[in-house]
Amino acid sequence: MAPQGIGNLHFLPVVLGCFAIIAFFTAYGMSVKRGDVNALWPYISDAGSRAPESCIFGQFLNMAAVIAFVVMYIHYRHVRESNVTDMPIISNLNYWSLWIAAFTCLGLSMVANFQETNSLPTHLTGAIMVFGLGTLYCWMQAFISHLMRNQATSSALSSCTRFILSALISVFFIITLAAGGAASAAYKEQHKNTSDMTAELKWNKTDDGYNAHLASTFSEWLMSICFLLYFLTYFREFQKIIVIIQVQPKNAEIFSSGQSHHDEARIVV
Repeated sequence: MAPQGIGNLHFLPVVLGCFAIIAFFTAYGMSVKRGDVNALWPYISDAGSRAPESCIFGQFLNMAAVIAFVVMYIHYRHVRESNVTDMPIISNLNYWSLWIAAFTCLGLSMVANFQETNSLPTHLTGAIMVFGLGTLYCWMQAFISHLMRNQATSSALSSCTRFILSALISVFFIITLAAGGAASAAYKEQHKNTSDMTAELKWNKTDDGYNAHLASTFSEWLMSICFLLYFLTYFREFQKIIVIIQVQPKNAEIFSSGQSHHDEARIVV
């Protein structure tokens, strides 16, 4: 009997997006209502830095990190199985992109579990891993999509979309870092005698660097949305594949899975 496959994989990017959106906007709404941050406009992590919103933020972001790695791993296997020309550049890029994906998701978990008000260096390290390595992952997979655009794995439209999203993510990432650094330096110079970390969560128009702060926070939110849209570009590809999990004794011969009567590609894990 042929092993049964796991289908409906195209819903995974949607679930990932839902978890992330719940984490972002629930934390934002609760933190604004409680007065922990100003409505215009905090960093995503600022909104999820205090309890009880930090509990919801951390829980859903942890689940998003797990789903994100599952999505990235399935895409990695799909590319590997579909690389019929066995181009070394595709194999190498795909292999290293999986490692980058793993550290990106680890960084997302660090952001969720180490709030900036409790462990700022660890939180910032996780954020750099998410956005920096995540940007690199997007470019690598966009280039792979370009190389495989004539195969069933990708299309010219998805390749073009991924390049556009990668470019937007890169621009927003640079603005977030540059404007955020300038805003933080100006704020700390103005508030030299303030040692309370939570004071920097609530910016006012009278604070030095306020406009740069808004440029940084808006860019971070837009960058995060672009990341989620990038994962949604896997939707059509995941409709065409199933995953088969085989469990068998050690040293046993690999049994034949039989001939599929469907059009989906099979990925054996």
